[in-house]
Amino acid sequence: MRFLLIILALCSLTVKAEIVSISLPMDNTKLKPSTLPGYGLAQAKCHLCHSVDYVMYQPPEMDLKEWTGEMYKMRNAYGAPISLGEAKIIAAYLSVAYGSAKETDEEIMALTKLANTKKIYHPDNLDVLSLLSDNGCLTCHKDSEALSLKTLSFKDIRSKYEEMDNAVDRLGVAIKLGGLGMPKPPINRHESEAIAKYILEDSAK
Repeated sequence: MRFLLIILALCSLTVKAEIVSISLPMDNTKLKPSTLPGYGLAQAKCHLCHSVDYVMYQPPEMDLKEWTGEMYKMRNAYGAPISLGEAKIIAAYLSVAYGSAKETDEEIMALTKLANTKKIYHPDNLDVLSLLSDNGCLTCHKDSEALSLKTLSFKDIRSKYEEMDNAVDRLGVAIKLGGLGMPKPPINRHESEAIAKYILEDSAK
């Protein structure tokens, strides 16, 4: 009987409890303005996955190499919708605006020049041939012939996967994780799927 009274008392408290709601303040954090091309890219891309103030929580003395590693982690581990080229350009901006790098550093100037002269491809409209070239895929793989006994041509890979269910997903995973005898490339899942589609569709025949 005592146990039943305790249960009834708890139920009574639950009924009387009020629903509490809170309103979070708007994220008005802004990135430090800069003339570096990575500033515009960072404005467009960083907020897609997290608030901008995440950038400000990083150690203040991070150099270009460390910021580049951070950007690679964002795109490769967390699937951030940025290309390899964009990751480097954004890292150059962040290492100057929030780290220890200077705009006049040789590496920063080289990346700035690259951004101003080369069209950076985007995940929603990937230039797959540039993606293959930038990641060294064409060094070992060709459309219709294998360069060695240890590598497969795109034709061979297509024959292996085209009859499978979810062929694009399966091949995309193999590409991203470094299957089929390939080293693990620094690409995200959007890019690995784009490469898989290219290999499996008529454009690679």
